[in-house]
Amino acid sequence: GYDVFPFDPKQDDFNDLKTAGAAFIALHGQYGEDGCIQGFLETLKIPYTGSGVLSSAMSYDKITTKNQVQDIVTLPKSWSFTGDDIDVFCEKTEVGCPVIVKPSREGSTFGMTVVKEKTELAAAIQTAKKFCSDVLIEQYIQGTEVTVSVLNGKALPIVEIVPKSGFYDFAAKYTPGKTEYFAPARIPADVAEKISRTSEAVAQRLGCRGAPRVDYMLDEELNDYFLEINTIPGMTETSLLPKAAKAVGIDFASLCEEILLGADLG
Repeated sequence: GYDVFPFDPKQDDFNDLKTAGAAFIALHGQYGEDGCIQGFLETLKIPYTGSGVLSSAMSYDKITTKNQVQDIVTLPKSWSFTGDDIDVFCEKTEVGCPVIVKPSREGSTFGMTVVKEKTELAAAIQTAKKFCSDVLIEQYIQGTEVTVSVLNGKALPIVEIVPKSGFYDFAAKYTPGKTEYFAPARIPADVAEKISRTSEAVAQRLGCRGAPRVDYMLDEELNDYFLEINTIPGMTETSLLPKAAKAVGIDFASLCEEILLGADLG
């Protein structure tokens, strides 16, 4: 029932967008998820799916996100590196390994390293800085990874992520068969309820629209630790949002339409 055409900003003429009644954003990472394309569409007065400029920019930056929601979630112990002298930082900062080192503004585990020994920290920070000047260093939580998609303000069933390699990296995310998924997650009902309500609160606090996805790690005692929020979750055959929607009977086409109907101009 919709007249749809694909648009790739890397290669297509932006004048072609002027005929669009709405834009369904399926871009990830820099320029697509950080508020830039959202702002551009606003200048063209084209309604778009997902979060607005400010919400997108805040949610894309992991350090900023954590500062915004720290009173409503439990955070892993963390350190941030925003300077240039990595050696001095590593020498003077008491970082308790193991930790995860990642760019503050990036996705799909690009630039991310698991650091098991303090001697590996400097190289990991250097790797992260290739993607972003600000680096987040977080306590490594051993346990179960879960994610909560929030569709138009309401949490969908929680998805449990079990990568066969033991780490949910780029290959585990995008290669069919590399990861097992359970929807709903195999966790107690009271834990699921708490995480679902927290995820709705996080999305509201950050002003998110559409279908943001909130990621957590559960430790061995099932304590939940907030990791990040994604304002434009993946929509591929291995992606998490469609799995969560399917668990409550929402097929892929209906999910796309539900997101599209929420398109707004900023």
